Amino acid sequence: MIELLSLEPKQDSYQMEVGLTHSGGFTRKVILIDEYTYLQMNSILGSYQEHRVRLSIYPKWDPFRRKYFSSLTKMNRTCSETLYFACSEDFVSQLLEWKQQTMPSDEANTVQAVVPVPEPEQPQPKRRASAFRLNRPIVMRCVLFSLLFVLFFLRMDDTLLNSAEAHEDFKLPVDSSIPVPHVPVVHTASFQSAQAEAVPVTEQEPAPLPVQSAEPEVQNPAVEELELDGSRYEYSLPKGYVALSFDDGPSQYTKEIVDILMAYGIAANFLFIGQNAQQNPEAVQYADEHGMPVGSHSWDHSDMTKNSSGENRNNLLRSVQVLEQNIEKPVTVFRPPYGAINGSLAAEAGKQNLKVLLWNRDPEDWKAQTAEHIIQYFYHTDPSGGIYLLHEKGITVKALPAIIEYLKKKQLKFAIFK
Repeated sequence: MIELLSLEPKQDSYQMEVGLTHSGGFTRKVILIDEYTYLQMNSILGSYQEHRVRLSIYPKWDPFRRKYFSSLTKMNRTCSETLYFACSEDFVSQLLEWKQQTMPSDEANTVQAVVPVPEPEQPQPKRRASAFRLNRPIVMRCVLFSLLFVLFFLRMDDTLLNSAEAHEDFKLPVDSSIPVPHVPVVHTASFQSAQAEAVPVTEQEPAPLPVQSAEPEVQNPAVEELELDGSRYEYSLPKGYVALSFDDGPSQYTKEIVDILMAYGIAANFLFIGQNAQQNPEAVQYADEHGMPVGSHSWDHSDMTKNSSGENRNNLLRSVQVLEQNIEKPVTVFRPPYGAINGSLAAEAGKQNLKVLLWNRDPEDWKAQTAEHIIQYFYHTDPSGGIYLLHEKGITVKALPAIIEYLKKKQLKFAIFK
């Protein structure tokens, strides 16, 4: 998260000061910029003393106007406005170079990036499957060799030679795969869908599982549950993963969003505002009962970095209490409104056992004019490693099926956070 702190001319140069909120905390940096870029930014920015200003470091090339463009987002307690400005090629190179130096561990949200940037090495989630996957070819050879060995001895057994079924049981299909252990995934009694993706299963599976007792928990292999690290802000996922998250609910659309997610056999994090949850407890319960992790998005969606520690303590506590009354389990995930967070707010969240979940993909669905505008963002952005910020809007509901189908075609693993 890049916040513009100041923009000013100096005697022989122009400079801007920015604040970088990253996984390790908050740092400041002063950047010298060229006159052309300064004048472009200054002309659109105007007065911003009462606003927070977020700077995009992912510029785009406009082939029609043959110029580079980037954007600033001005935010206050009630509204948010995105402003686009032309910038120089030197400025583009400078931003991308700075991003590479200062964000080595965070997955970048790249929309047609101008200069290719080496893929940063991603921290892997804690899971036992990774080492196993690295040696899958070796494991496959061992399994094939073992099966051939078994077949050899079976042929020596006259009692089995006449049994076609016994012989077939030990054939390894060419297109089968070896089951891989994975970390615990989301459990819900309702996560069954004809459209849900399944983990590949071999014909060597044991006999059918015994009938479950009443109200069994069903694993959803299409979703992996990852535990957030309370000592850092989570912005991104490793390559091969993707996550959807929905802010500003509960609303009249909560149930419909949950139903769509279930129909596709996936899950997403819901970050609810306390005031909304107090007015619509049934929607909170519905999301929780259908396997959707519920987190806090503050009590009133205010910019909490402007509050005192005591105000933030009460704000978080009220929100968490309302949510926990409806889901009857601890709330452990917090997303600050506008993504605005400082050390004081992070410390208060930590005292209440809340872990900070941010994002690195923002389709800006809250201001989109059509569902197609939202969908096009997904089509033109690399989804691998993305945590998508979405909102409970009617237009987002319309776009959601196409979004999920596109992500599934990319063969990504859906993740949820706790």
